[in-house]
Amino acid sequence: MGGTKTNRVDAFIDWENIRQRLSDNYIEKVSVDQVMEAVKKAASEIGTLRQATFYGDFTLRREEARDIDKKLPFGIRNVLRARSGKDQTDPVLIADLMELIFTPHDFDSILLCSGASHYCEVVRKASIKGIKIYICAVGIDASPDLTSLAPLYPIEKYLDIQLTRKLPNQQVLTGLSPRDLVRWAKFVSILDSVESKLPFVALSYFHKDIMLSYLIGGQTQDDRYAYIESARESEIISIEQIDNPARPGYQMRVIKLNRDTPIVKEILARK
Repeated sequence: MGGTKTNRVDAFIDWENIRQRLSDNYIEKVSVDQVMEAVKKAASEIGTLRQATFYGDFTLRREEARDIDKKLPFGIRNVLRARSGKDQTDPVLIADLMELIFTPHDFDSILLCSGASHYCEVVRKASIKGIKIYICAVGIDASPDLTSLAPLYPIEKYLDIQLTRKLPNQQVLTGLSPRDLVRWAKFVSILDSVESKLPFVALSYFHKDIMLSYLIGGQTQDDRYAYIESARESEIISIEQIDNPARPGYQMRVIKLNRDTPIVKEILARK
């Protein structure tokens, strides 16, 4: 007497997409451990989770990488950022999924954890090959194009934390301690000084030249990028794309102090 066939699920997590969308839309900070548990819960509604891979630049997130690797069936796929600092997860994950879809495999379904519209063609190709893809993403801003092609499992539903929506332009109280003030004082003061002298501050210039000259964030490029990313997550800075005045038709990334953030106000008031 044969048993019921188990639906074997492989999960692929675009960590930058999930992490950033949660940060953009909710006040509470969600840990990678909480996201792993949410992915497991969502996958259990589809079948049995065989393996789950987080994609991202983990040279900037070494602690998260260690947390992921400790917990089966999770692992990481390290995707280094471009020299400009731009995240490269989407093209690498899309290429990996396309290769899996068109080669022999031992899974039945894919749980794709991202709400970005870039993955629409992957879903279409998988459907042609008879592979079912499910989407687990931050539901409130998942791409309608993507969710029209595959069932959506909103990750908010599976998180063991009550989330509070951010209001437009709402600043989150970070609860930074005196130690945090000391940690960020030099960074904020130097960026404030550079911004006062230039029409804009190119991210590459600040990262490669200014931070190295003033010994901010560490000796290696990876350490300094991790420091910048931490500043962005703490809402001390923002990183934006602007037209490059030196190269018409091209864009560049600039770094800006978020001067309305309490920690920045406090540091600048003490200068």
